[in-house]
Amino acid sequence: MRPELLVLTGTAHFGFDELVEAADEAAARLGLSGLAQIAGGRYLPRRLAWVRLLAPDELRARLARRPLVVTHAGIGLVGDAMRAGCRIVAVPRLGSRRPGAPNDQTGFLARIAQEHPVHPCFDPRELPEVLERVLADPGPEPVYRLGSDAPRILADFLRATLEEPARRRGLRFPPLQRAGNTKA
Repeated sequence: MRPELLVLTGTAHFGFDELVEAADEAAARLGLSGLAQIAGGRYLPRRLAWVRLLAPDELRARLARRPLVVTHAGIGLVGDAMRAGCRIVAVPRLGSRRPGAPNDQTGFLARIAQEHPVHPCFDPRELPEVLERVLADPGPEPVYRLGSDAPRILADFLRATLEEPARRRGLRFPPLQRAGNTKA
């Protein structure tokens, strides 16, 4: 059975027409059905059902059905889809595509794809091929480690920033204790 697509553009007033059009064309080519949330976009899908915006409860209900999510690479919707355990294909907004567009999302997508089973698609024109690969080899159900790594990142930053000046003064840092590895 083919999964249902859930295409999400976020709430940007200008939508993300490149993503919606590519997803609509991919759905037609691959025989998929689903829903596209298009915000203020101008492109109206022909294959996929569409709505301008999904209320938060409706979004959660749709994500709970664990569709194949095709989304812009914003932290909010990627995080929502991860918490729901969905397979995710993310397409970053590029700030240069349109004046006033949100910040370029390629850095976030590249980083999240290194740490989690999120499938990046850096060019909307390549979305049909990316979806074909995901559908051909879905692999095991995605498992997202959602604990925060902010403490580790901060500790690593502080150590890198402070260790060299301290070393020049003849000081040494004790070994870094990680959560869960402390001795009682």
